[in-house]
Amino acid sequence: MFSLVYRSVAKPGFGLDQIQQMLENAQINNYRNSITGCLLYHEGHFIQYLEGNQIRVLNLYDQIKEDNRHHKVELLSHGEREKREFDSWDMAYENFYGENEQITHLKLMVTAYLNNKGQHIEYHPAKVAFWEEVGKLFHSKRTLG
Repeated sequence: MFSLVYRSVAKPGFGLDQIQQMLENAQINNYRNSITGCLLYHEGHFIQYLEGNQIRVLNLYDQIKEDNRHHKVELLSHGEREKREFDSWDMAYENFYGENEQITHLKLMVTAYLNNKGQHIEYHPAKVAFWEEVGKLFHSKRTLG
């Protein structure tokens, strides 16, 4: 299993309606390609975790880098791992302003990760990079509200 984590900045004016449409298309395409993951959006910034077949994930990342709906695409980490982090999510999504069952679960995962750093049996750079970035977003959300 190959995983990849990147972050980027949304194009000015790219709002929640456009994100929702992008997400719906991503979920369909990811399902077809057996790619799972999580997309987070907060104050104009994206962080995404993708996982699946290495060639398919890298092809998707190449397409993402060329997408004009965002810029400053920065690869944070990538690598092989034993199992999926988001095995049942074609693409979970959160803008940190709503609530749903998957995101409640995601927030619990973030809290558990942050509370147990250094105690994980499976060390994986992409997993660590993702949860560190999510923790930063989660922390900034809590300090705003």
